[in-house]
Amino acid sequence: MNLLFITADDMNYSLPGFMGGKYNLTPHLDELAKHSHKFVNNRTVAAICQPSREAMMTGLVPQRSGGLGFTPVYDGTPTLTTILQAHGYFTGCIHKLEHMQPASCFPWDYRVDGTDRNPLVYEEGVKEAMSQARALRKPFFINCNINDPHRPFYGTPQAAGIDHDETGPYKIARELEADDVEAPSFLENLPPIRKEFASYCNSTQRLDVSIGKVLAVLEASPEAGNTVVIFSSDHGMPFPFSKATCYNSGSRTPVLISWPQMGRAKTFEDLTCNIDILPTLLEILQIPSPQHIDGRSWVPLIEGHRQGDRDYVITNINSVSSGMAFPMRAIQNMRYSLFVSLWSDGRLQFNVESMQGLTYKAMRDAAESDARIAARVKQYLYGIPLAFYDLEKDPDQRVNAIDFPEHSKLVAELKQRLLQYMEETNDPQLGNYKILLAGGELVVAGSGSENVR
Repeated sequence: MNLLFITADDMNYSLPGFMGGKYNLTPHLDELAKHSHKFVNNRTVAAICQPSREAMMTGLVPQRSGGLGFTPVYDGTPTLTTILQAHGYFTGCIHKLEHMQPASCFPWDYRVDGTDRNPLVYEEGVKEAMSQARALRKPFFINCNINDPHRPFYGTPQAAGIDHDETGPYKIARELEADDVEAPSFLENLPPIRKEFASYCNSTQRLDVSIGKVLAVLEASPEAGNTVVIFSSDHGMPFPFSKATCYNSGSRTPVLISWPQMGRAKTFEDLTCNIDILPTLLEILQIPSPQHIDGRSWVPLIEGHRQGDRDYVITNINSVSSGMAFPMRAIQNMRYSLFVSLWSDGRLQFNVESMQGLTYKAMRDAAESDARIAARVKQYLYGIPLAFYDLEKDPDQRVNAIDFPEHSKLVAELKQRLLQYMEETNDPQLGNYKILLAGGELVVAGSGSENVR
């Protein structure tokens, strides 16, 4: 079978209709979901673009692949690209080439570079890749990476040059305004935040237009009845308490998978991780997975078996796009999360791309007269070295319950499980974590001079 792997850039789990989104932003994606297996509690192993994409393509956690931040995986690491090429596949990639490195591990036969958000670019790119594969009489693997809804958002001054003032194919049919949306609950219901969130929703609508055009190309082709289709975002939305953090909104990334003769579409609420994507796809394609990978195939789940030894998933943050180091780890089950900020020494201030734009500024300004928002800004800006959240009672992760006596046993268990994970993966922050557990002072060494103390 062929493989079409579609990704979104920074799409939050809560936006698609099939995940409960209420603004009808993704009709094409929702139609795909009707005919796909849905993994609705999937999490990314790293809530930053490059390490997340490299994890999906290798089946390895960042500490073992080398893809810790905006860094390449180790040369010679097997990837979905090299594995499928070795089995006779034609491989094509549209955008995000810079986030899958080194080139020796991602030697695409066909590539379209760039940051364009024109839906026609994806339509034509997929069509051309399929045509070249057909001419060579090879099955195809096409990785179609759509740049929406990444910043700069639809309709903002920063996006005007990139998106040709939202004219022609860059324009969507129904533009939402601030009064049409509510701010996500983990942010604040302030007018500038609603305005920016509406722009983000409009970028998500254009993402869906691109998805619709790509799927239409496949449906019109002779390969439609012999192609696996998978969709995932790399991580959550580029707003505070989401992207580039281990908070719930940053790590949750639902996945859709469909293929001919797969049977009735099902919804799976099991905890899964995006390192599982590579072994899952390879098993569907009946190709052996590399030995010693960290991910596990979902095919047994799909066939009705229970998943053993997957009570928890772990999310990692190391360096961010600026090059600064803000290491975090979170280990969580379906209800509780232990969140470790190994940069939080009370002096270093968090500084990431998600603080650009209207939202963080609005929160910071409101904090001057609102104690509740001031506490939230402090939580984001300075972090909490060790926190524990009850995601059922506190889904927005505002209340640190680390000292609540009713949680002491589970907190101790999660601390130990995280320690074991860091030891097994040779985590570069293992020493710092041991210092934290012992009550010592964290060794904070951001890698850029921009770090603010």
